[in-house]
Amino acid sequence: MQYLFYIILGLLPSFIWLSFYLRKDKHPEPNSMVLKIFIWGILLAPLAIILELLLIWLLDPSVPLSSLFSHISEDNFIKIILINALIPALVEEYLKYSVVRVRILRNSEFDEPVDAMIYCIIAGLGFAAIENLLIIFKIYSDFGQLLSTIGLRFLGATLVHALSSGIVGYWLALSLLYTKQRRRLILFGLTVAIIFHACYNYLIIVLLNQTANQTTLFILIVAVLLVTVALLVSSYFRKLKKQQSICKINE
Repeated sequence: MQYLFYIILGLLPSFIWLSFYLRKDKHPEPNSMVLKIFIWGILLAPLAIILELLLIWLLDPSVPLSSLFSHISEDNFIKIILINALIPALVEEYLKYSVVRVRILRNSEFDEPVDAMIYCIIAGLGFAAIENLLIIFKIYSDFGQLLSTIGLRFLGATLVHALSSGIVGYWLALSLLYTKQRRRLILFGLTVAIIFHACYNYLIIVLLNQTANQTTLFILIVAVLLVTVALLVSSYFRKLKKQQSICKINE
């Protein structure tokens, strides 16, 4: 029962955001499809870890595999950016997009522009769920730390996965409406999502290494970033709802 509680707690942030974003779809997606893509998001985690480790190792082959993520020189700004911010963002955003591209685009349930955002967000929240579970089972012995960590990840990392995936989903939808610019639009969407995700990663790294006096400033910067992108994603939803159905594209 204890482990079941931890699993539910780990899944809760993703479920709350999932419920929020599913309400933005006037024509709800089948529960079976939602569950399928959510699970695919979860299953991405092992592949993401392998690819991230591989890219980091290629960046510095001298680093032992067991210490890839911890082997960072404090004065090596570029390496910090690449290893802790950019590489994870690059791998994770591309994998989440790939799930929707492979599993959804030719599915008959994908019949309106906003579906691209919805399914990308579902995949992103699935990925965030497994991240949360992995963290929970590292610190489950400290219940106070557990609750605070889940609360912070609900407002931080889990939301970031939803927002970055929403960005990709918007530009994916546009690529289906404006087929002559498809590759350019998808590449632009992925680039924006990766930059946003990497900026968040970097700010969190900096925040964790600040003194108490500086912490408030960086918390404010992170909050402004998240609110700004959340408003942007909301505007994307409003724009796509005005677009005509794209069901003919799938035929």
